[in-house]
Formats: sequence, structure tokens, C-alpha cells
Amino acid sequence: MKEKVYIGIDPGKAGFICILAPYEEIEFIPIQKDPKAEFDLWHVRGVIEGIFTRFEGMDIVVGIESVHALFGASAGSTFNFGYITGVLNGLVAAKGITIVNPQPKEWQKVMWEGAGLIKKKSSSGKTEVTDTKATSIKACKKLFPTVDLRRTERSTKMDDNKCDSLLIAMYLKRKNF
Repeated sequence: MKEKVYIGIDPGKAGFICILAPYEEIEFIPIQKDPKAEFDLWHVRGVIEGIFTRFEGMDIVVGIESVHALFGASAGSTFNFGYITGVLNGLVAAKGITIVNPQPKEWQKVMWEGAGLIKKKSSSGKTEVTDTKATSIKACKKLFPTVDLRRTERSTKMDDNKCDSLLIAMYLKRKNF
């Protein structure tokens, strides 16, 4: 039986790739070195190729969050988000690797269990809604207390994109995809 490698991807220019490989520490790779720069298709292609080359011969499963238009986001940012997600799915599919595209609510339900939801006021200020970013960070810290969840060593805040990529990879492992 081949050893499994679980790769969780939180798409977007500020997104992350998280690798859960047997006998190795958790590894994070940013989709873009500089999330404010123009999307670099060739860089992303190189990153994906490098990962698959490293784990050639192993059973690789990739989870790329299934995205949808975000309320209040501009048409341009929604298009870019969808474009990056499509590129990632295409690069993985071209290698013949198993892809799982869980909806956010699907993986969050599994991975947030027991963490406790964090609430915030809605944009209208009339109701309370779940703060998905803060809840993911809380769940990730509970599950992986020693993992550095900052975007860089110089960052002071936890990065929800990094957290989500790790939670998606762990979701795949828990569900035994």
C-alpha cells in the first residue's frame, strides 16, 4: 500500500498550500511570494510541479476549496479568485492527481468541531454571524498548538489562509480520501 500525501490548498493570491506527508513536518508554501503582486502563473506551475516531483510514487490527494462569489466583493476580485482556483485545479488535474473540492461549510463543520465558534456582528450590525477567519485560527491552534500560523516570521498576526490550507489537508486525512 502506497503512503499518502495530503495537500490542502486555500486558493487566492494570498492563499497557501499545506503538505501533510508521512514522517515529515507540516509544510506550507504560499501561492504567491507577494500576494499584492500580479498573479504569476509560471511560479505557481513550478511550485505544483516541484511538489508532485518530490512525492512521485506516493498516493497524493489534493483538496482545493470549492469557491464561490463572495458577497460584497468586486467583479474583478471575484474573477481573479475564480481564475486562480481554475489554474490550480487544471495544474493538478493535468498530473492525474486525485482532487477533492470541498465546500467551505463541509470542511469547516468537520474541522471546527469542539473548537467553539467565534461570533461577530454582521455588516448591518443587526445580527451575529460566525467569524470564519477567527474560528479557523482558533480550531487550528487547538489542533496544532506548535505550528507557526503567521504568514512570515516577521508577521504579528495569524494568517487565516495558512490555517485554512492546513485544516483542508487535515480534513482530507480525517475523511480518508
